[in-house]
Amino acid sequence: MLVIFDCDGVLVDSEILSAQVSSDCLKEIGIELSADYFLETYRGKSVADCIAMITAELSRLDGWKSLTAAEQAERGAQFWRRIQLQTLVVCETQLKPVAGVMAVLDSLQEKQIPFCVASNGKHEKMRMTLAKTGIMPYVHGRVFSFEDVTRGKPAPDLFLHAAKSLNIPAEQAIVVEDSLTGIQAAVAAGMRPLGYCPPNSDGSDNVLLEPMRALGADVFFAMDELIPLIFKNH
Repeated sequence: MLVIFDCDGVLVDSEILSAQVSSDCLKEIGIELSADYFLETYRGKSVADCIAMITAELSRLDGWKSLTAAEQAERGAQFWRRIQLQTLVVCETQLKPVAGVMAVLDSLQEKQIPFCVASNGKHEKMRMTLAKTGIMPYVHGRVFSFEDVTRGKPAPDLFLHAAKSLNIPAEQAIVVEDSLTGIQAAVAAGMRPLGYCPPNSDGSDNVLLEPMRALGADVFFAMDELIPLIFKNH
């Protein structure tokens, strides 16, 4: 068995911070989009996808159409980099592990079940977030990024690369994800998908609950449910 964890939103509680920073950065230039919008729309996407999406958001700016396609692409990439840098600043003071996940990692270690991290985020960002939250000692040498493969999620490449690197057959791997992109990648890799779907702040169902179930994922709502789910049918 191998348990593959996504990073943002599964191990580290960074996605809400990034969503708020994205909303604030756009508000500064006159574009009003909520943090909830970013959380739902950008969750789990690759860096390339996020750059393309933020470039499309910037098309609302006056004078945007007068720019060449190359200039638009450059501005989009620069703006996304600005968001990422500001997110890192915020994470330095506000980032925490996802509630309950440290107990999960401790339990897996005690049971001698191998686990790793595979994320559509960059190594640079994960080095900071995993160290800041105290998770890096658990996964040192077992952190995989979209930068390591040709295609990130939703392609299966990243998960297959992680399993191969740890000498575990893909069919023996379990993937813990909080995004549809990640669940799609797990299914494509022939791995068992577990969908983390914590309820919204107002107590309503996570918008991804039914779509994850439709893809065949076993869903759970809090980290204290994860260990029994991992060992379900074992």
